[in-house]
Amino acid sequence: MAEKLPNILQIITDQQRTDTLGFMGKTPCRTPNMDRLAREGISFDRAICSSPLCLPSRASIFTGQYPHQVDMMQNNDTIRAEPTLTDRLRARGYYTGYAGKWHMEPDGQPKAFRGREEELGLAKVHGGIVMPRGHRAIDGWFDVADGQGTYDYSVWCEEQGLPDGWPVSDPDVRTHRIPSMSIPKPKVQDLPAGKTFDAWVTDIVLRFYRERPKDRPFFLVSGWFGPHPPFLIPEPFFSMYDPVVIPEPPNFGPLPDKPQANTNSFYHQLWLDHGRDWASWKKSVAVYWGYVTMMDALVGRLLGALEEDGVLDDTLVIFMSDHGEMLGSHGLWHKMMPYEECLRVPLLMRLPGRIGPGIRSQAVTSLIDVPATILSLIGEQAPEAYVGRDLSPTFRDGSEFQEDAYRFSEHKPLGEWHGTVEWRLVVDDRFKYTWNQGDLDELYDLQADPYEINNRIHDPDYGHERERLQKRLRRWMEETEDPLLDCYDGQKA
Repeated sequence: MAEKLPNILQIITDQQRTDTLGFMGKTPCRTPNMDRLAREGISFDRAICSSPLCLPSRASIFTGQYPHQVDMMQNNDTIRAEPTLTDRLRARGYYTGYAGKWHMEPDGQPKAFRGREEELGLAKVHGGIVMPRGHRAIDGWFDVADGQGTYDYSVWCEEQGLPDGWPVSDPDVRTHRIPSMSIPKPKVQDLPAGKTFDAWVTDIVLRFYRERPKDRPFFLVSGWFGPHPPFLIPEPFFSMYDPVVIPEPPNFGPLPDKPQANTNSFYHQLWLDHGRDWASWKKSVAVYWGYVTMMDALVGRLLGALEEDGVLDDTLVIFMSDHGEMLGSHGLWHKMMPYEECLRVPLLMRLPGRIGPGIRSQAVTSLIDVPATILSLIGEQAPEAYVGRDLSPTFRDGSEFQEDAYRFSEHKPLGEWHGTVEWRLVVDDRFKYTWNQGDLDELYDLQADPYEINNRIHDPDYGHERERLQKRLRRWMEETEDPLLDCYDGQKA
């Protein structure tokens, strides 16, 4: 008799730091439902993202390849990879559905299409998604994708007699600079917690779940916006944590021996605008924690619905975030820098009987490993194009299983205004090396220096590690046909 296929629920938060996970004990942030997943499953404590930016990271989550391999290095790129993950799931009988932030829109910004749907033969433009009229799939990746966009949510708020709850629309929490981006300013949102964008997305996921064909396993994805800034959230979450007691991190503000890109960055300018002293940032951090706890409550809603129906233990639950948030560390705001605050991500999995309880894996992992792991759990071979690895060997006890325990990440500036450089990095279980094109490279001993205060790139005592990682980075660039390979310093070969 064939083994029963597990259901799959994949939850993706946006811009969530690992130190917000309550079970890690690094901050007072409370996440009882995320903690439950770790307590009853596995936490990959050393997971990183393939790029600390929304779309490139999500591209890897669904393609098993690095962003440069699928030509998705920026947020306005278009996914061009074949949907091998969902194709194989559907071929095995899975019902697939996606709600929330997708961020892999066709070419051009969504606003360029808005109001021209009839002319262009499109359905409504949902924030980040343009769908041909009459279709409900996202570029062939999912069977259903209703209600995933900010446009529909704004219309829904109007129909409900509510103010527009899409947080990015509020000019009070956006910079006066160009381009206009969210800033660290916290502001209470005049909405019930159950009417926020993420609560609305959760309702849609639950609708997909309840309307699913009961004779088929499901693969459902909930893509939330939070805790991505702006920090515009309702009570009681806005005032949940006391900012007075939040300690200043050791790496707050600019540090010596760093790339010029750190101080040239647009995000450093936003840091300066918000305040150079820690007192200016305390409330922002407190509200960020409240935002995470609000997301945790939504995790509880999804788990509760599955548990009530008796299907939770038959479901692989995967919880992750696409990248983290700098929150003032290194004198930076937002993301797209190669530091631990935005590189490390939560990655939790729960499936009783297949994944042991309470496993804290120190294996060097990445979000790019998720698709290969999903396919392995349903008995499918990962496509040849996948460079991510199957993580299921860690499910027994979490022990290291890789002979080549390296993971990689990358970044491409959003434009000249961004003030950064392209970079590539490699990390193992202790050291991290970053090649900053045309700028100062970085080498950190994460075991001795977890806050990355001391750049060891020119330290002769670390010469062996520098050379080893430089060579391994070059090999990865060759294997993945990185377009920057020719720019990489030949002396590092």
